Amino acid sequence: MTDITVTVDDKACVGCLLCVDVCPTKVFEASSDGSKPFIKEPKECFGCLSCTEICPATAISHTGHTISESYYHDCFALNLAAKMGRPPRTFLIPTEESKINDAMRDLGVRLLSVASVLKQTLGQSMPSVGTMAGMSLAHQLPRYQPIGSLEEACNYVSRTLAPAWECDFSVENDDLSITVKNCFVRTLCNREKLALGGDLCTLFYNYMAGYFSKISGKRPRLIKTVTGESSCSYSVKLYG
Repeated sequence: MTDITVTVDDKACVGCLLCVDVCPTKVFEASSDGSKPFIKEPKECFGCLSCTEICPATAISHTGHTISESYYHDCFALNLAAKMGRPPRTFLIPTEESKINDAMRDLGVRLLSVASVLKQTLGQSMPSVGTMAGMSLAHQLPRYQPIGSLEEACNYVSRTLAPAWECDFSVENDDLSITVKNCFVRTLCNREKLALGGDLCTLFYNYMAGYFSKISGKRPRLIKTVTGESSCSYSVKLYG
């Protein structure tokens, strides 16, 4: 195993000591006057990069470590993160088809396991987990201007869910029609030979509905679902 070397740029360091707090193996320690961190246990570093990510001055660097490929971040999410601060430096997006397939398979197993546990634990209350997750997303993603119309809310949801889900929204009075074309869940179901409309589809719809409800101020009620090999559609009634 290659030794990992961690260094702190004293000129850039602002003395916040966040690295001291976040390091799980206590590599860092505060100086006697509490003004700067110093590296007390360099051999304890195993390359988790927590200190690098939390450092506001980007004063900490590592050599000799291996960066894992990130299967759970897409370009949209990384670009969004970059706009909110310095771009993440520790994510490698796989481009080889074999590795992407491995990632899909791995993530699929995880999602199917989670859906199965939620179904067994919560029963008919399982959809509420998706709804709460969608509402939580609305809190976490910043919006610099309030949503001005229902059409704007639809466009915002569509942009946020892409590229994992390609959603088209159509509103007429209180009737909302949603067509989902490219869909990660459908791809997963086809790969695992699962019938569409199962637990994962239920979680996805409620996730989308929870997010839409929070940013639009409307209460969506699902009237009809139609699943298909190339697209799925939802007929929704809006209240509020």
